[in-house]
Amino acid sequence: MLAQINKMASNSRVNPLSKTVRWVLLLIDRIADSPNTRNDTAPYVRGRLCVPILLNNLFIASIPCWLIGLWNVGYQSNLVLFESELARIPGWRGLILQGLGLGPDPENILACFMLGLLYFLPLFVAALLVTAFWDVIFSVLRNRQLDAGLLVSAWLYTLFLPAGAPIGATMLGLSFGMIFGKHVYGGAGRHLINPVVLGLLFLWLAYPDSVFSSDNWVPVSDRPQLSALSLASAGGVEAITAVGLGWWDLFLGREPGALGTTSVLGCLLAAAYLLFTGTVSWRVLSGALLGTLAIGSLFNYLADGAASMLSVSWGWHAILGGLAFGTVFFATDPAVGATTNPGRWAYGVLVGMLVILIRVASPAGESAILSALLLASLFAPIIDFVVIEIHVRKRRRRWQEITRE
Repeated sequence: MLAQINKMASNSRVNPLSKTVRWVLLLIDRIADSPNTRNDTAPYVRGRLCVPILLNNLFIASIPCWLIGLWNVGYQSNLVLFESELARIPGWRGLILQGLGLGPDPENILACFMLGLLYFLPLFVAALLVTAFWDVIFSVLRNRQLDAGLLVSAWLYTLFLPAGAPIGATMLGLSFGMIFGKHVYGGAGRHLINPVVLGLLFLWLAYPDSVFSSDNWVPVSDRPQLSALSLASAGGVEAITAVGLGWWDLFLGREPGALGTTSVLGCLLAAAYLLFTGTVSWRVLSGALLGTLAIGSLFNYLADGAASMLSVSWGWHAILGGLAFGTVFFATDPAVGATTNPGRWAYGVLVGMLVILIRVASPAGESAILSALLLASLFAPIIDFVVIEIHVRKRRRRWQEITRE
């Protein structure tokens, strides 16, 4: 049935009203990433995984990060409100929570989760509308079926945003990423750069003060709330521990930060699920860990003892600034990463090394993982080319030795 709808939607002789209705039906199916839909065009995934199932696995894997992130945003906000002795959360969110009988109580898990959800939903709905809009526009212009992955793109994009990010700017950033990171290359599976990463980087460059300001990590506070990575950039690990945050706090995700990237525990659960289902490559994840360990240890050796990013150990780097989230969900994107097994190792190592290098060299450390992913994806074709050339030369030399005998 869906295949017939798709064929009719691509037929230019169908009247505009009927065509619009069929595009809406297709859009709903693509948002759900139905695995029952036959994929008649590229991209193809070899094996038992089809593109919708791969995307659904990414969504399922991100749920622990999402749940912990929502609780953390609500906890940080309620903690500030409780310390300020406010009886009610300001704005429409406070009215909804008051109607549910929930107040600014940091010890109430449900109150924290619901407040985080009320910050998440408007941003997610806006991101989903932007993704659907541009997919429909380019599908109509090219007279082809809608791409899968609408839900996952909007979902992961929102998880990387601060709770207080302005909706207009975030919609503009995702529009930039979808147009210049995905559709100009032909759509899903053909992109050279992950569109979500490109959209987030656009926000970092164009609206760093309005989107990723210290006021947006905990949106109910009049006081700036610095993230742990910003504290480390200013004064090393000592600056983090001085505000009462320990290694385990950051590992679990209890710090001012984005809506879904703070918890390394959630990322480890996601990685385990994705590896179990065969969705991602363990070589990329292992390579990123090795790259982080190597360059982090080198900088620790070169540090002069002063409290700075040079003195931050690789173990602290691994739990700061969304490195774990970016590695698990973005570095493993098969469309932008290396495709050969040795290339996946090199690609992962490059991501891990670039993150630490950018954090040490740039004061805007929060965007280090995004910049590293962008640069590494540009080098991925070169890495695969070198690996294939080395393999071809080895085969050629072996053939020459056989013919000489």
